[in-house]
Amino acid sequence: MGGAPERNSMFKELGLSERAMAALEGKGIATPTPIQNEALPAALAGGDVLGLARTGTGKTLAFALPIAERLEPSRTPGRPPRALVLAPTRELALQVAGELEWVAPHLRIVTVYGGTGYGSQAAALKRGADVVVATPGRAIDYLNRGVLDLAQVRIAVLDEADEMLQVGFEEAVETLLGATPAERQTLMFSATLPGWAKRLVGRHLKEPTVVNVVQDEEVSYREIAIEASPSARMSALSDLLHAHGPERAIVFTRTKKEADEVARALTARGHAAEAVHGDLNQTQRERSVGRFRSGQVGVLVATDVAARGLDIPEVDLVVHYRLPERAESYQHRSGRTGRAGRSGTVIVFHTNRERRDLAQLERAVGRRFEHGRAPAPEEVQQAKIAGLLRRAAAQSEGDRAVWREVARAWIEREDVESLAGLLAMLLGGAPKPRSLLTGDEGWRTLELEAPQLSAGKVVAVLKRAGFSDIGRIQLAGGVAYADVRSGELDRLEAVQGLRARPAAKVKAAAAPARQSGRPRGKRRRVNA
Repeated sequence: MGGAPERNSMFKELGLSERAMAALEGKGIATPTPIQNEALPAALAGGDVLGLARTGTGKTLAFALPIAERLEPSRTPGRPPRALVLAPTRELALQVAGELEWVAPHLRIVTVYGGTGYGSQAAALKRGADVVVATPGRAIDYLNRGVLDLAQVRIAVLDEADEMLQVGFEEAVETLLGATPAERQTLMFSATLPGWAKRLVGRHLKEPTVVNVVQDEEVSYREIAIEASPSARMSALSDLLHAHGPERAIVFTRTKKEADEVARALTARGHAAEAVHGDLNQTQRERSVGRFRSGQVGVLVATDVAARGLDIPEVDLVVHYRLPERAESYQHRSGRTGRAGRSGTVIVFHTNRERRDLAQLERAVGRRFEHGRAPAPEEVQQAKIAGLLRRAAAQSEGDRAVWREVARAWIEREDVESLAGLLAMLLGGAPKPRSLLTGDEGWRTLELEAPQLSAGKVVAVLKRAGFSDIGRIQLAGGVAYADVRSGELDRLEAVQGLRARPAAKVKAAAAPARQSGRPRGKRRRVNA
């Protein structure tokens, strides 16, 4: 495999045609991204390229420009495609087709994907196409029906190849590539390189130029791991959304059912949330994404497959509602934030029993995460108030004038009770008691101080004071935190031998220790 060519600093140095330069200038694009800079020289020259890059790094142009430059216009009716672009989802296929349409206006682009009828797409293929952008499943259907002829393909592109494997398209991709001429140019892009992708490179790419911008790329988002039991997770998620106050957040779930449940629960808690998954038709999904992009919806709850190809560059917060099973999934999901020069935050929920799996994920991605807690009730309350004041300040002068006299009257008679009731209606009432260690409701966390503290000593002292049930205990130097039932706080007065009081916050737990040797018991495997 060859090395990357010398970098260029501007598109004009790549020797692009006037047509291509005009298209780029029309979009205000003058400087290539790293993946474009490294991949384009070889791709424009007709060579095979293996590009490793995260979502949102501009890789679409790295293959769209070579297609636009190497294919001349044709008016032949019923002509078979000379370029084939495969994408794992219909959303990504539509996004890629949209890019190609402005980069290569002289070419006829036909997009084929599942979830819709066969008739109109088949008719478009029969009329002739220069470039077909397709999901592998639907492309196989048309190939088997004799509607899609790949015998004239000069350029084949695999976009997000690792995701093709995850959604089960390995056999389809092999069949489609096998139906194209062996002398074609092949461009393959992927965020990671699992075993199947490596085998694909060996079978179908000829001495490719390898461009790896992932290894040199520093993530531009914070990564925070937060322990939360399944029963406490929704409360923790809602509080995090209030405390972080993101303009746009994506919450990733494992199943379609869970996506619906999480979206409904967030809506009930006052968040503008919608679910996006494969059970929704294309129109419904595009409508939800459009509302998210415009700011009408602040939280998108999505499954992995549904979120692929969403063209949303300004996501402030990504939440993994459950610990991802694969490092590739974590990388793809997290890559939705920290894009276009912006910073972002990634939060991973996990249970206490998943601490070793979390450490395994950290090893797989090569980074240590921060270990944090869900925000305390006081933090959430302050965040809610700050958000309410921002919304109040944004009201028009005319709307505020309607209520100004009422506000003055309340202030003059010092009507604190009415104002407090109004805030409770808008922001919610008293929060339910909740552990600061696990987030579970019905518990209160105590802060305990004494020399030479141990878990055994904490349990013994609290039991002697009459506490019936003791939950999680965390030691931090000369301080310990312990969960007790919220209805038993009156027994604090009976505590002897150490100083005890309700905790306002706790120190973040230490990161899980690295394990040496083979872990005991059956553990989930995280594939790097």
